[in-house]
Amino acid sequence: MGGMDTFVEHVIDGDCLDENYLTYSAAVTKAESAQSSIAQLLQGVDELQLMLGDEETGIQTRLDTAIKNEEQICERVQSNSAILQCLTQLSAINRELQDMDRLVQSGELDKAAQKAESIETTVNAMENIEGTHIAAILVERVNLARMNIKENVLREFHKVIAVETNANSANLRVDTSRLKGRISVLFAALDSVKDGENVLKELALYIISAFVKPVLAAQLVTHDDAESPTSEFNVHLSNDSDTTPTDEVCDLVLSIVAFVSRFLGGRVWVDVALTELAQLVLQRCYLQRIPETRTELASFHKTVDALSGFEATLLAQCADPSIERPIQAAVKRLDELFVERQCARALEQSRRAAESTAFAVYKMDTHQEWSLAFVQATVEDPDTKLASSFAQSIKEHPAAVFPQCIISESIVGTVSSAYRLLNESMQCNEPGLAQRLAETAQNVLDVYCVLFPVVHRQQLRKVPALALQFFNDCMYGAHHCTILGQLAAAENNANPNWSAVARKFFDSGIRHVAELAESESRELKSLVGADNGTGFYNASDEQQQDALAKSLKRGRLALTQLCAAMRPPNVTPHMFYRILGRYLDAMFAAIIDGIVGVRDIGVDDSQVLSDHCRAAYSLVSLFHLDPEITCAYSTLTSAALVNSTDEQGDALLDSDDESDESETTAQGVRLAKKHCQMSDKLVQLADILMISRADILARRRAGLLAQYSVNELVSLVRALFSDTHERALDIDELKRI
Repeated sequence: MGGMDTFVEHVIDGDCLDENYLTYSAAVTKAESAQSSIAQLLQGVDELQLMLGDEETGIQTRLDTAIKNEEQICERVQSNSAILQCLTQLSAINRELQDMDRLVQSGELDKAAQKAESIETTVNAMENIEGTHIAAILVERVNLARMNIKENVLREFHKVIAVETNANSANLRVDTSRLKGRISVLFAALDSVKDGENVLKELALYIISAFVKPVLAAQLVTHDDAESPTSEFNVHLSNDSDTTPTDEVCDLVLSIVAFVSRFLGGRVWVDVALTELAQLVLQRCYLQRIPETRTELASFHKTVDALSGFEATLLAQCADPSIERPIQAAVKRLDELFVERQCARALEQSRRAAESTAFAVYKMDTHQEWSLAFVQATVEDPDTKLASSFAQSIKEHPAAVFPQCIISESIVGTVSSAYRLLNESMQCNEPGLAQRLAETAQNVLDVYCVLFPVVHRQQLRKVPALALQFFNDCMYGAHHCTILGQLAAAENNANPNWSAVARKFFDSGIRHVAELAESESRELKSLVGADNGTGFYNASDEQQQDALAKSLKRGRLALTQLCAAMRPPNVTPHMFYRILGRYLDAMFAAIIDGIVGVRDIGVDDSQVLSDHCRAAYSLVSLFHLDPEITCAYSTLTSAALVNSTDEQGDALLDSDDESDESETTAQGVRLAKKHCQMSDKLVQLADILMISRADILARRRAGLLAQYSVNELVSLVRALFSDTHERALDIDELKRI
């Protein structure tokens, strides 16, 4: 068969096919004549051998040789006959291919497609070339012809259809003059070629992509259908008015399908294209309009009915009755999609609130009392009502109060969103969806707590008021996380993450206010350190006295500005006292360390430094707050209404701090002793600078100088008093005490 393959490949060239055919035809005729003559000769030889005998004639030997030669000739004749037959068939196929090309060029695509089918059948039936390279070439030639036919069919369809779209209109035009007598030809061609349905699929998807999608992308669509020799389907588009109702959108799409089917036939809308249309309508009229409230959900069933009827009408044209129905599948998931929409919206709002740079402030007019009325005001609106089970749980929950302070509108909105989600979970009949809503209620608070300090890291470090507001936000978030966790547990919808989120809020608030205090404390220390401590040497010198006065003045101004940013009700009084105490500790420590580090303090110097210490101590008067403000907090704490962990309560309130005390100095001294560890030490230093060694020893023995280390007292004694034997004895005594 290899020789046949080689031979056929050699002679298959269409230009020499006829010449090869004539040559082999003559050779085969001569071979058949020679075979007849040999047969006659053999018959005569047989007769002669019978008469004379083989021994005398020697004919048998020669006869055997002749027979072998004749057998070889027969084999060649058979081979040449097979080649001749193959050439005859290939010559016929070549003519068929030429005819097919002429039919394609003349536009007789249906006949060309039938011719291609006939040629392929003939090639497959030729056993002589089965599995050969020539067979593959012929099959490829037929497939290329089919592809050419399909491209020509699609090209003719595109000549018939024209699409024009802009911002205000979309036009689909069918040139009926080109269709006369051609539709049947085009569809017949597609019926005769393999995968002809793919051409219809490509055509339908082109109409969808070029015309239907731009139409459905507009908010308002209206159409008119005018019949003429060049029929058009016009759609008016607008994005400046109301959205077209679902039933009108469905009617529009069905009208487009009917318009195309009227001119091109219903076969154009293959199953894939019809499913794509259903998906587009589903996206526009269903998935983009999923309700956000229970009230909207109740009225959404009209839309669902319209879409279901549309899909039934549209997909009735499908060849496969079991084809996937996207609208039907989505309608079954309405409750799930409703929940997912609520959860996604809440998480997006939480993210935006955390990332917002507006930093809008929410000022509480009074303490926020948590109650049924508060939750109703937070959750309810014309479209949302409080679940009865939720309301009952709130009534049974202990009263709670969050103290008056300044928080951000973003945390208020985030907490409200969490309450609404938990309320929705208690109205949901599907346990899995109810759990999803409850988890999202916790997640929206978690997102805010984690994201805000990351996005606004630099602002929190540079703006003390913002850092304090974020602290209040965190305490507010922790407060409501605790309550929400208790309510969720009461509804058997407990989520252990509630306590974790509450803890996360609390830790984040404490951490950031500590970072603020640390940063501002370093700044205050640098201000009152009197030029790195050099101002404490030779303090009686006029320039040094000026340096000390200026340093204290700078420190007082900076501290006063910080106090203004955190004065209640910006923060609670207790928080104000704690932070002010940190600031004063830093300033007092800088002054004490600077003076203790001086090696020689003269009599005049000691007087100046003592006065400087007492002037610095006067800053404790900043602890004084308006009694009307502190009284309100004192009443709150004494009523024990704050429903939070002990740790959260301690961070916000302290009944001792908010006690009513009208005397500014007395209140300042009392609060300084509690919140400023260095206040007593600074006053003691002012005394040490002015008293004798004996008084220092006496006070040390009485435990009045316990805040001073032995080394600090020894350094002060050496700086204040001359180097004498008595001083050495007193120093030894100090070391022994």
